[in-house]
Amino acid sequence: MEREQTFVLVEGNRKVMVSAPHAVEHTREGKVRYPEPQTAELAKALHQRLGCPIIYKTVNAGDDANYDEKCVYKQTLAEYVREQEVSFLIDLHQMAGFRKEQICLGTGYGKNISEAEAGRCVQAFTKQGLEVSVDKPFAASYPYTVAAYIHRECGIPCVQIEINSNLVIQDSTDFAGEQVLGALEELVAFFSAR
Repeated sequence: MEREQTFVLVEGNRKVMVSAPHAVEHTREGKVRYPEPQTAELAKALHQRLGCPIIYKTVNAGDDANYDEKCVYKQTLAEYVREQEVSFLIDLHQMAGFRKEQICLGTGYGKNISEAEAGRCVQAFTKQGLEVSVDKPFAASYPYTVAAYIHRECGIPCVQIEINSNLVIQDSTDFAGEQVLGALEELVAFFSAR
């Protein structure tokens, strides 16, 4: 399914898909931005444990899959979602460790995912002892974010999940990788079973 060597799509046997478009450095408006490598590691772990399909960037091609209007990553993702009848998308991101938020759910201010579905996402993280904000500081409301684009093009619920980097970098004093992964596993299992 790979059209260019800038990302990998691994097929799975679940109806929930996980995306990590910023797993490597990316370029937005001519500026290179930091990578979010733990997002790809989380996606790979979810695929290994639960068999869900995943897609993640492997090379910076001078683009930003979560910002650019035209993007092979998003187009390929949309094709896979339609062909395989994927019913829910989780788009993973990392936010800077200086932010006070632990987890931020970007719902597009309720446009990309229902209130009940967002509530289920909040519940999965709070059950793991993690604090969750919704749409602050990242709402995923820009029309070319992965979540907004896939929701619009494919008509499925999509949530952007921003994870504070301190939670997923192993040498951080705030490391909570198993809790983050536990919440994500719960969401993949729950939304796959619907």
